[in-house]
Amino acid sequence: MEPERVVDADDLERLAKLLTDKRQLAEQYYARACRLVGQAQVTPLAAMLRWAGDTATELGNRAAIVRAAEKGGDPFGALSAFGLSTALGTVSGEDRTRLTKDLKSVIARGATARPEQRTAAIRKFFEKLTAAERASLAIEQPDVVGRLDGAPATVRYAANRLLIERAVAHEQKDLAALKATDPKNPQATLLEKRVARMTEFLQPRVTGDGRSVPRQFLLFDPAGDGRVAEVFGDLATAKHVAVMVPGITNRLDNYDSIANDAVALLKDRASGRELPESAVITWLGYDTPEFGDSVLPAKAEAGAPALHSFRAGLEAARGAKFALFAHSYGTLLSSKALQEGTPFDSVVFMGSPGLGPTIKSAADLKLGSGTQVFAMRAPGDWVSYTEAHGRDPAEMAGIRRLATGRSSGHSEYYTPKNAGLDNLQTILTGDGCVQTFMGSPKLDDEQFGAANVRVLVKELQSRVPQWKVGELATAFEPIITGVMNGSTDLPTLTALTTKTLADSGLGGYFAPQDVAQIVGRSLTEAGLDQR
Repeated sequence: MEPERVVDADDLERLAKLLTDKRQLAEQYYARACRLVGQAQVTPLAAMLRWAGDTATELGNRAAIVRAAEKGGDPFGALSAFGLSTALGTVSGEDRTRLTKDLKSVIARGATARPEQRTAAIRKFFEKLTAAERASLAIEQPDVVGRLDGAPATVRYAANRLLIERAVAHEQKDLAALKATDPKNPQATLLEKRVARMTEFLQPRVTGDGRSVPRQFLLFDPAGDGRVAEVFGDLATAKHVAVMVPGITNRLDNYDSIANDAVALLKDRASGRELPESAVITWLGYDTPEFGDSVLPAKAEAGAPALHSFRAGLEAARGAKFALFAHSYGTLLSSKALQEGTPFDSVVFMGSPGLGPTIKSAADLKLGSGTQVFAMRAPGDWVSYTEAHGRDPAEMAGIRRLATGRSSGHSEYYTPKNAGLDNLQTILTGDGCVQTFMGSPKLDDEQFGAANVRVLVKELQSRVPQWKVGELATAFEPIITGVMNGSTDLPTLTALTTKTLADSGLGGYFAPQDVAQIVGRSLTEAGLDQR
């Protein structure tokens, strides 16, 4: 069997330089030969010169690819997948050093600038580069370029594909080691799911018309729970773009559910093909909370600037319209980003726990002129019923509440062949009329116990310090579910509340009479019988 060849980038570059130097000498002989015997007689020498030049360039290209591949992944494949130049031999080592320095300088200068100014500077920087230089940055600095708002989309796609390949290899090793030493460790199951998701990222996506296309990521960061932003459709030609912002408990390992919603949103109900001139972006670009800390605004406040920057860096066809589809805790984050001036032509809040305590109407968001604002609340969506972060936008002035069809609960807003999804597609494309909500405005007409939950949550939250609110939310999730299932009589609810507070260590904030008063008030103000 032929032994494995070890390719050294330095050797390739030295050979390329040697060919280039010898070619310069050969060109002198070629010129003299043409004068002595005529150009027709030295055709073989001309062919040799072309060969030397082409070979030197190809060796340089291979050296650059090998150098990047030493860090992991398939840089040549990443560039080729998105039509980027693989002719990297024209970018010398000095060029790479200069590019790295210049990009670092541009990023540093924009650190304190507004997102629009910062991303414009990044965009201008890349516009001045050659195709080979852009490709070189993608594979030399994928961890910087892959998340760089304002950089060309295809360059980010290639950089993130390389990062995904490296992450898969790294976590596969971690998984194998964990299974060998501690196979029953719950972390092994999580790692398996993460590796499965990332492996899927490297597989082509089949479009509605049967084409196989590489998956396109504008963000990939496996650290912690993971962060991802994926484009479905052709962003460069799209005239209608939707950015989806998900809520609690969304992570890299369960990202497939978000991707499935994006596919459903982009799929035309009649033809099964993708909606024309449209693109959908899933933006899981922040550290989403678990149930316990979802009642705190900290992660929304931290994530809002990232969404603003991401939007500022997006490019689509001239005159494209951008829609923001926010769900659950993502509505709170989106509210804060909108208040910072993040521009969208239309906004939909779905299953919202509130947009912040100061937001009472659409006017408080201070949106640009002409921005349309909608809200959806499906029956049984108890996250909306809690109003843990302020008023439900489905009940706000200036916000049009939309029909959700047969959707129920908190996670069915993208159900195919349903009024809710039809409304979202209408808003995305601007084609047709939306279906408005026509039901009763009373909470308990759509879900028994909804008003009770709203009052109970507010009363409980008002009695504990802010840093304990997360623990309170985690402890009371089963009780909230029980209330909505009909466990609303005073003795049962009082006993459950007292026991839950004691078990969670929060009972010290409540006297026995406090519990009875809170439960009684929640039932009375909700209009329920206390017997």
